[in-house]
Amino acid sequence: MGCFDGLGRVILVAVNVIFLLIGLTVTVLGLVLRFGETLYRPFLETGITYLKDALQDTQLDSFDVDSINISEVLTSLSIGLIVGGIALSLISFFGCFGACSSSNCLLYTYALIVVLFVIGEAVGVGLLYGKPDLIKTPMKSTLYEKFAGLGSSEVFSLTWNIIMIQFKCCGVDNYEDFDSSSTSQWTPVTLGGNTYTLDTPMACCKTLPTSTTLDNCAVRPYDSTLSNSDTGCYQVIWDLSFGNTRIIIPILIVCAIIQIAFIVFAILITKSDDKNAVKPIW
Repeated sequence: MGCFDGLGRVILVAVNVIFLLIGLTVTVLGLVLRFGETLYRPFLETGITYLKDALQDTQLDSFDVDSINISEVLTSLSIGLIVGGIALSLISFFGCFGACSSSNCLLYTYALIVVLFVIGEAVGVGLLYGKPDLIKTPMKSTLYEKFAGLGSSEVFSLTWNIIMIQFKCCGVDNYEDFDSSSTSQWTPVTLGGNTYTLDTPMACCKTLPTSTTLDNCAVRPYDSTLSNSDTGCYQVIWDLSFGNTRIIIPILIVCAIIQIAFIVFAILITKSDDKNAVKPIW
């Protein structure tokens, strides 16, 4: 067992050093996104220019895209990266330093945290695959209440417009996820002196209108052959990620095996150190 314990210690230290560096990198990235807009804004100019051109083509450039506070758009992402990076760094420190210093306290803490992570991941994956409505229902509710159309500079609407244009989809499940009543913020659109009522958001069009007269991709009654109205964004993104089971399931299994191995190594090291400890002769 001594050789196995030694190998486990080496692996635990080496892997956690790597994760410690990753955690620090993620933390720094989050700090840059949160406070260093001048550093990353040039890399976003392509996307901003594309959106600006699209709005100009549809005559809906009623706001200055360049004035959008990119840091506000990325606030949630940056906070998530900072918190996640710090958490990963601390956990990796417990595993690495605990194995190096033979600190049972740190190793047991590390093993307990990893156990909780494995349980949380198992529950999360189970809910993700078994209860998708837990995610979709609140998304639909927020989308119904807050979406303000293609011409909105509000961060929530802007994000959804980009997603629907980029992934060629519409809403969470379909166009019915949006509030299409006459009192909604996006259904009435004025172009070329004419007011139109929309059935679907213009971001759902397969090709965005490029003239002062809207075609039937969004105007009531709309032509479904010109729209992505029945293609939900949730399903599109799901198919590209967790829905690709041939790739994601082996990845999840490997991750679970690695985490369980870390737990076993940590416990074996503590037991080995207990056996090798010098005991009083009295």
